[in-house]
This record gives sequence, structure tokens and C-alpha cells, in this order.
Amino acid sequence: MPSELDLYHVLEVEPSAEPAAVEAAYRRLARRYHPDLNSDDPAAESQMKRINEAYRVLGNSALRADYDARAGVGMPELAVTPSEVTVRGCDPGAREISFSVRLRHAAGPQFDPSKHRIDLALFAPWHEADVHWRWSDERLPADVEFTLALGEGLLKAGSKLSGDIEVTVRARDQQ
Repeated sequence: MPSELDLYHVLEVEPSAEPAAVEAAYRRLARRYHPDLNSDDPAAESQMKRINEAYRVLGNSALRADYDARAGVGMPELAVTPSEVTVRGCDPGAREISFSVRLRHAAGPQFDPSKHRIDLALFAPWHEADVHWRWSDERLPADVEFTLALGEGLLKAGSKLSGDIEVTVRARDQQ
């Protein structure tokens, strides 16, 4: 996530930093980059503007919460096993494929169904199918069952289909 637009990166703090640590980082960086103290450095003024903006947002609890929600900060990271699904030897006349994958916590805070929702994206050729998926109790790890209703001509006898699955966790109130 380190980029110039990442406000945590600008202030050189972790997303889990307490408000006091955010303020301390701001003060430290302001002393280092303040234009009055760096008249010989033309980049100091633009860096100080980035630092001020980062602190304006991260130093205000409401703005920080909004930024975190929009940036996906503090969201659990999940892993899908297998990450690529291959379907072999299916009946092309059936027009429906079922399979399951294992969804597990990979990093970040624990998944909480009251705070988080999971979005799954399926890529070619799965995107051409009518996809239904479910998992039993919204706890991890879990097996997620998929049923894909395929259009005519997508399956051919003896063909092999494979596609990737992408998992994204969002805040419950984020669209």
C-alpha cells in the first residue's frame, strides 16, 4: 500500500497507529520538512503540504474512519484455495457446474460478519455464467459452494475451463 497518496505512508505510521503516534509523527515530519527550516530545499514545501493534508485527515477521528473505509484500511485479507478452479470432464449438456473453494483468513484483523462483507469476482470464462454462491455461517475458515449456470456453447465435450476468483472484503456500510 505504500504510495504517495497513502496518508499513512506520508506520515510514516502504520494504519493501526494510535492518535498520539499520528500526532508525534506529524510533529517530527513538520520539523524536518517545514519550508522555513528548509529554504534551500524546493521540495520541502510540497512535502509539507502532503504532510499537512495527511495529518488533517488522520488527526481527525471522523475523517480517519471515512478514509480507512474508502481505502480498505483495517480490512481482513482473505485467501481462496485453490486460487484457480479447473473443471474437467463435465457434461456439456448439463449447463451447470458446481464446485467449492476454501476461504480462510490470511492477514489483518479477523473477519467479523457484523462489520465486514465479502465480494467475490470471477474472471473469464466464469463471468459469462449466472453465478450463485453461498457459505453456511459467515465464519472463517469456510467452504464456499458455487453453482454456475452456463449459456449455450460455453462448454464443449472434452473442454477444459479454468478461471480465477478474486476476494475483496469491504466494510458492511460501504457499497
